[in-house]
Amino acid sequence: MAVEAAWTTLAERQGARAWLARHGVVVDEPTPLLAVRVGARVLATRSYQAYGVLSSVVWMVALFPPVPVLARFLVLSVVCTAYPLLRWRRVRQADRTAARLVPAGARPSLRVAAGQVGRWYLAAVATTFGGGMVLCAGFAANPAGWAAALVIGAASVAPVLGRALRAPVIAEDEASSAVDAALRAYDARAFAVPFLFTFAAWIDLSTSWPWAPARFVPAVGYFVLVVAVHVGAAVEARRPGLPRGHYGTVTP
Repeated sequence: MAVEAAWTTLAERQGARAWLARHGVVVDEPTPLLAVRVGARVLATRSYQAYGVLSSVVWMVALFPPVPVLARFLVLSVVCTAYPLLRWRRVRQADRTAARLVPAGARPSLRVAAGQVGRWYLAAVATTFGGGMVLCAGFAANPAGWAAALVIGAASVAPVLGRALRAPVIAEDEASSAVDAALRAYDARAFAVPFLFTFAAWIDLSTSWPWAPARFVPAVGYFVLVVAVHVGAAVEARRPGLPRGHYGTVTP
């Protein structure tokens, strides 16, 4: 059953049109379903540049010596999780609206959804938090603060990633099914960013000087490994464009 009408804003339609163009699809007016879902995500991430600048300022202030060590870890956690999760709520609201426009679809299998999200990205999540906890348990000068940051980070990634892996398909045809698959990877990378939590290792190192090789070498090795896996995830994200299909109207 095709979606005949849906209330969308001009900004959502423009955002969806720009997103589709970046994926190789040129339309003048995206379908209402895509305008609701894609447009909301583009608008939700539009302020990320300002968020990045503000986060950098907060990060530098948090590293000043007068700031207690535990507070540094907690500031890192709040800065890295609060704003993306707040923006993700807008996406969830848009998806609830979209789900009322089309019949409920089945959930893809976990294997299929994992491929859509990206296995390198999933490896990056596991390496960041799993490796971080191992390093924290064996080599940290401030294990309580580091563990708190990693737990908060993992808790913030879990709902976004869980939704990307287990949400039912919201689609009306093959084209919107392809967009649904692409949006699972988009959500994970836009609203659940594990890489930022690798900086907990540098907060831990910054609290003591000189650095003993027994602490410095594992921390550097962890950071290099996580960066390498995230590079693989970034390459993986550069997937082919969307397949041919009906994504909207094109003015002759």
